[in-house]
Amino acid sequence: MKINEKISLLKKTIQEIKNISQNLDGENINQKKIDDLNNELSRLKNGIDESVKELEEIIEEENA
Repeated sequence: MKINEKISLLKKTIQEIKNISQNLDGENINQKKIDDLNNELSRLKNGIDESVKELEEIIEEENA
């Protein structure tokens, strides 16, 4: 997955969390969905961090 795709998915996940939070009425189903989205958000953040590190390494190698 390319960085732009990861960022797009991250934005979509954040928007879903915001929408669910605004409509939260205390149901366990909504809380589970929020937890699932938070887990997905964490996974995407880690993937983006790894991609950024890879790009930094590539740039350093090209500049060497």
